[in-house]
Amino acid sequence: MIASIRRRKGFTLVELLVVIAIIGILVGLLLPAVQAAREAARRMQCSNNLKQLALACHNYESAFRSFPAGGIVTYAPAVTVTPANHCRVGQDRTQAPWTVLMLPFIEDNNLYARFNMNLRFTGSSNIPGDVPNRDLFRLNNSKFQCPSDPNSTSAVNNSNYLGVQGGGPPTGIGGPACSTQLAQRVFFQTGIFYINSKVRMGDITDGTSNTFCIGESRYMPTPNMRTDGFHAGWASAVKADNAFAVPATFAGAVLQINAQKACGIGVADCFNFVSRLFGSNHSGGCNFGMCDGSVQFVSQNIDINLYRQVANRNDGLPVGSFLE
Repeated sequence: MIASIRRRKGFTLVELLVVIAIIGILVGLLLPAVQAAREAARRMQCSNNLKQLALACHNYESAFRSFPAGGIVTYAPAVTVTPANHCRVGQDRTQAPWTVLMLPFIEDNNLYARFNMNLRFTGSSNIPGDVPNRDLFRLNNSKFQCPSDPNSTSAVNNSNYLGVQGGGPPTGIGGPACSTQLAQRVFFQTGIFYINSKVRMGDITDGTSNTFCIGESRYMPTPNMRTDGFHAGWASAVKADNAFAVPATFAGAVLQINAQKACGIGVADCFNFVSRLFGSNHSGGCNFGMCDGSVQFVSQNIDINLYRQVANRNDGLPVGSFLE
């Protein structure tokens, strides 16, 4: 009789299976909510990173009466400087990009002091600059990384935030001043950041709340994206030569947001489209820091012509609502 009572206190196999099934269902229901909460936190951190950079642009402009140059390029005295120099003449002397010039304004004074502004900077990993700049090129800087991008780890030196150099179609009226690699790598001069730019707040006649300043990108090449390991970084100088020129730290609004797949081995070379679009790992679009210091999330379904207009500082065209 006692043995019979003890047997009744345990669970049967069927009961255990039912409990396990219920727990599995609950976990299945809970997991998406947890993942959504984590992504919301990552997206908020990403937006905050971009806001800090946009505000730093304001502080830089207040101090120097212009936004930082997208990238500094100096030419030999014999060269007549034109808007297309960086596409038609051989590489001369590429120096600090806007991302390095901004360091004192995002509380990175000590790192800024380690760079030598009078020496060459590294454009990409296969074109090293001078010491110490080429060594500093490989440093990670989380202030330029979005936590939602799985490629943005502490082991790499990429940036998810690119200056906006303008926008328009690849060729023709409103197109870039020059391009290389069959118009895949483009250089505009109608936005805030471009080669040797010195854009002032007063030059943004379309309105600071209607003009992109910095955009989010998931397309900067990292070491794992190509079989040869060639990559760019947050401290990359402009790659300026007449064969493979590319602006590593600024881009234009040519292709629709998120129009390209995420970069990686087997995907088209990111160097050939990083300058033509913006994008993110957030669902449905990406963040932009506006010239008034605000951050806006812009849908990947935005009208392409409106999108290109907001990337230009003074085209005089009307801008409707471009928010999600």
